[in-house]
Amino acid sequence: MALFRKREKELSVYCDGGIGDNHTGTGLGVVVRNARNEIIGLVKKSLPPMTNNEAEYAALVLALETAIRYRPRVLRVYMDSEVVIGQMIGRFSVRSKALRSWHTYACRLARKFREVQYIHIPREANRLADALANEALTDGAGKGKCG
Repeated sequence: MALFRKREKELSVYCDGGIGDNHTGTGLGVVVRNARNEIIGLVKKSLPPMTNNEAEYAALVLALETAIRYRPRVLRVYMDSEVVIGQMIGRFSVRSKALRSWHTYACRLARKFREVQYIHIPREANRLADALANEALTDGAGKGKCG
């Protein structure tokens, strides 16, 4: 990533979180697009095992943290997680204690933007973020294991 980022008026982030088979780890992927729909950033990250919904929230947090660097006025967040989108827009309550802490932190980050829109998209429309999350899973596979 570049050290200097041009301020963007509008930004779109596509994010996805995935868990490995047998809960071996978590992969996160984020695609950042400017108002002209050009890709201006790709981010992937490996994390320890967690639930699928926690992984989706972790991807959202990574997307928000990444977008903050661009200082957009309007941020559009695209995800294929109906649970996370529903909870972020207030359609679903956050009952899980584990998800509540992720939700609280994501809300705190979201307040740094003038406007945030959350858009649920089908999995097929989120392939690049999904591929980055899967790549992060592969990158993180086996790290820290003895054997």
